[in-house]
Amino acid sequence: MIKLTRRTLLVGTSALTMAGMVSFRTMAASRTYHALLVACTEYPNLPQRNWLVGPKNDAALVRDYLLKNVPDPVRFAPENVTLLAKDVPGASGLPTHAAIKAALADLAAKVQRDDFVYLHLSGHGAQQPQMVKGDETDGLDEIFLPVDIGKWINRDAGVPNALIDNEIGAALDAIRDKGAFVWVVFDCCHSGTATRAVEVDDELERKVEFADLVGGNEAERAAAIKAYDEVISVAGSRGVDDNGTRKPAFTLTPTGGEPITKGKLVAFYAAQTVETTPEMPLPKGIADALRFGLFTFTILSKLAENPNVTYRQLGQAVLQQYSADSRTRPTPLFEGELDARVFGTDKTDAVMQWPVVIKDGEATIGAGLLHRLTPGSKLAILPSALSPLSDAVGFLEVQSAKNLESRVKPVEFDKKPALKVVDIPANAYARAAEIAVDYKLVLARPAAAKGLEKETALVNAVLDELAIARETGFNIELVEPGKSADLRLAVMRENAVPGAAKDATDKPALWFLPASGDVSLKDGGKPPLIIIHDRQKLIDATARNLRTIFRATGLSRLAAASDYRPEDVDVQFQVKRRDKDGLEPLQASVVPRVSPGDEVHVLAKNGSDLLVDINVLYVGSDYSITHIVAERLAPQAILEEGLLAFTDTSFGMERMIAVLTEAPPESEKQDLSFLAQDGVASATRGMGSASFSDMLTDLGMAPATRSVMRLADKSGPKGAVMIFPMETVPRA
Repeated sequence: MIKLTRRTLLVGTSALTMAGMVSFRTMAASRTYHALLVACTEYPNLPQRNWLVGPKNDAALVRDYLLKNVPDPVRFAPENVTLLAKDVPGASGLPTHAAIKAALADLAAKVQRDDFVYLHLSGHGAQQPQMVKGDETDGLDEIFLPVDIGKWINRDAGVPNALIDNEIGAALDAIRDKGAFVWVVFDCCHSGTATRAVEVDDELERKVEFADLVGGNEAERAAAIKAYDEVISVAGSRGVDDNGTRKPAFTLTPTGGEPITKGKLVAFYAAQTVETTPEMPLPKGIADALRFGLFTFTILSKLAENPNVTYRQLGQAVLQQYSADSRTRPTPLFEGELDARVFGTDKTDAVMQWPVVIKDGEATIGAGLLHRLTPGSKLAILPSALSPLSDAVGFLEVQSAKNLESRVKPVEFDKKPALKVVDIPANAYARAAEIAVDYKLVLARPAAAKGLEKETALVNAVLDELAIARETGFNIELVEPGKSADLRLAVMRENAVPGAAKDATDKPALWFLPASGDVSLKDGGKPPLIIIHDRQKLIDATARNLRTIFRATGLSRLAAASDYRPEDVDVQFQVKRRDKDGLEPLQASVVPRVSPGDEVHVLAKNGSDLLVDINVLYVGSDYSITHIVAERLAPQAILEEGLLAFTDTSFGMERMIAVLTEAPPESEKQDLSFLAQDGVASATRGMGSASFSDMLTDLGMAPATRSVMRLADKSGPKGAVMIFPMETVPRA
């Protein structure tokens, strides 16, 4: 908890100007863009329960994006994209240790200064006792597993054919020594300490337990596992360094100076070293969706929505999407030259628009589910890419959507008749005409628990009643246990949870768990729960919890609906550590750890010539929402003050949220204090002229399904939601 002490997506119509673009376009025309995509699915030397499905889909999706969807003038030529995978058309071979090393060496041999190299590794990660003692602070080597790994026999040999962190770092250094810029994405994980309280049918973790990697006879296996467990027991807090900062799995970025001729590096990691990362059918809610790595799919969806961002902004967008999807774990990590622009693109307005392709009497566009287009989405038909929305000659509606393509048809909309396909102008563009936020909260029912059948049946009956009740303040959809969901419910006794305190109760309770189904009692954290007594008390308490969770989750989802990115309004949060002087910036692309006694300060500057309202809210791990400040910033005004100090009453993943809204002259200051709510104990809007403020109001009133905001050249007040996640932990 806390005590008070006192833009994700840009959609606009600005034409691209040529000013300042010459240098970038010249470089893009002269540099070569390379990619190496590694997808490890089947492991012949591992039990089949360890085999994966998603990596080959990751690689195919990344390849299609690089070849078809990167912004001009970036161009990945097919001959410069190498794919190592099984059962993927166009793959040049299997992702064996030798093939991966050879592909990396080939890149090092042929890249030139200022070339760009994208590397993507999807598959299993693991840990092994370090092969060189003293090489790792925790005594463990993080490894990536090619498909031809062998069994671990001893420390000297390690896991045969595994790629260890030092090996990967050396290969990347060879490429960077040639002056090439490297962006590497690791969609794998290495270990996990969370306890999954409920089974999740459609999620598979990308990790392998060390016991599955060990060979030899029974005695040799037992000795190896014992040695590994001994390393783990003395490794301390493996997820953070001595300063409490999260550690990446692979040590790739330098700690000291480097030659200025060496190419820069950006590294994205799906999880910290003590977490797992899943693969699952994506996008959620789509029938027969393919299985992808959550990290890969989220990166590409955020890039598809707005490709003209920095790596730091992309990392922030990924974390915000995890927050909107009720993902408290894993915690992705991002390091390196994060303020560089993705693929080296120039800083331009990102417009969600695509050429309309007419073939055989049907219209399609090169955008789809990754761009948040779903059946029913409306797009304006514009004569050219530079036309304002007011020049729309008609509208299109998405009929069906794949990840990177949609089939569309003309429809009557916004007082404009439906055009015939043949009447769509040549060289026309389709531009997104609305943004919708789905506030519905999907709940997975509790599975039957031995000895708790009566309580589980009662909970399911209560859920059925609440799902059809009116004016509850929330909107839920119930799915069967284990199915894709935003929130998972479980009926169990607290003293049956691993790691429970000695005084944990043995009374049956209803637990509210994140999408992963994990329950963690470490670091002072504890999921919300309700002791099951009689039916009416259970109804009242469950409704109260769902109402609270619904509003807190909806506020995070609204971050994806921002049509306003105030380039001239800068908001920074800063952390004042209890035992240190000075303030350290709270970066939106990282998840810092804070403890009781630490403070959060805000520094907001309005460098624009418009009035801007700023509201700061705090969403606690218990889903509480605390409204901290509401201020109107005049042009060139500065807001600088301490906001809150952390207490020791709750711990877990929490979020600072800044809401920025354009303020029309002589309007009332927007005050979002109506969103404030206590935490939980351990109507479809018409199209009309909905604005960002209307969507915030919708959230307070619990919309029936979703809230929709029209996009226009000049409409009502625009707004943005900026999320800054953090983890509160007890002070050591």
